Amino acid sequence: MHRNPTRKRVACLPLLVASVLLAAQPPGPVQAAEPAETRQAEGTVSSRSWEWQAFGAYAFPAEVGIDDEPGIKVAISNSGFATTVLDRDFDREHMIDTFLRDDETLVAYFHFSKSGAYEGLSYYFSSGDGCGFCYDSKVQSTVKVEKGRIHGSLKRVSEPDDIQFDLAFDVPVAPADYGDPLPAGGGEPGKAYAALHTALLAWDYAGARPYFTEKVQADYAEKSEAIVQSFRKDHPDTSFKIVRGYGRGDRALLLVEGETSWAKVKTEVPMLREKGSWRLESEVLQVRLAED
Repeated sequence: MHRNPTRKRVACLPLLVASVLLAAQPPGPVQAAEPAETRQAEGTVSSRSWEWQAFGAYAFPAEVGIDDEPGIKVAISNSGFATTVLDRDFDREHMIDTFLRDDETLVAYFHFSKSGAYEGLSYYFSSGDGCGFCYDSKVQSTVKVEKGRIHGSLKRVSEPDDIQFDLAFDVPVAPADYGDPLPAGGGEPGKAYAALHTALLAWDYAGARPYFTEKVQADYAEKSEAIVQSFRKDHPDTSFKIVRGYGRGDRALLLVEGETSWAKVKTEVPMLREKGSWRLESEVLQVRLAED
C-alpha cells in the first residue's frame, strides 16, 4: 500500500463527553452526538493497535486522492455522527477531528471519486498507527453514488500490523451549498459579528450580551465573565475580515480570517436570528497555514 507519511494530529474532545461537559462549562461551539440507536455503518476495522466495530458514517464533498481532486470522503467511526449539525459546518473534517475524534473515538476517512470509485484512505488512531494518505489497488469495493447517497461495501485484507477493514454503509452525501451568498462584509449577520467583536475586545459584558443566543443569555447574569472569556479564546482578537458569508432562513454562516496575538487564524461562525436580531451561536478557530 503506497503511503504518504504526512498526518495531522488534533487535540480533541469527544462529542459524547462534550455533551455532558456543556452543562458545567460556558457555552461554546455546538456539539452533539447521534442517539445510540442510530447506526450508520456496519463492519470492522483493525490496525496495528486497534480493532473496533464501525457504528457511524458521514459523507461529505471534499478533495480526495493523491491529487486532491473533487470527490467525496466518508468518515467511519466507532461513534455516531451528528449529521444535522455537521451539515451546517463548512470544514466538516476539522469539526470531526476537533469535536469527535480522540484516543478512544476513532475515525478513518475513506476517499471516493464523485462516481464512487475508491481513491484511498487517511487515518490516525495512535502514535505509529496512522497514515496521511494510503492507497491499495487490491481493496474490494462495491461503493456507488446514486440519488444523493453513497452506499456499498469496502474490504481490505492485509498483514496483521497494517489496516484491514470490512465495511458497509448507506448514507446521504452532505450538501455542497450553505445557502445564498451574503453581501460583502456579511450583511446584517456580519454587522452583528462586528459589534460583538468590539464588545469582546473592550470586555464590555453588557455590550456583548445582545449578540449571544437566548440559550447563552439564560445564565449571563451569573456567568458573564466566564462566557465572554470562553468566546474570546476562539475569536480573532487582533483583527478580522469576513471573507465569505451564506444565509438560509434564520441561519447564517460567516467565514472569517484574522489574527490573534499569537497567529494568523481563520474561523467559521454560525449565526442565528432570534427575535429579529442576529446572534453568534459559536465560533471555531483554526490556525491559518501559509497555503490558506
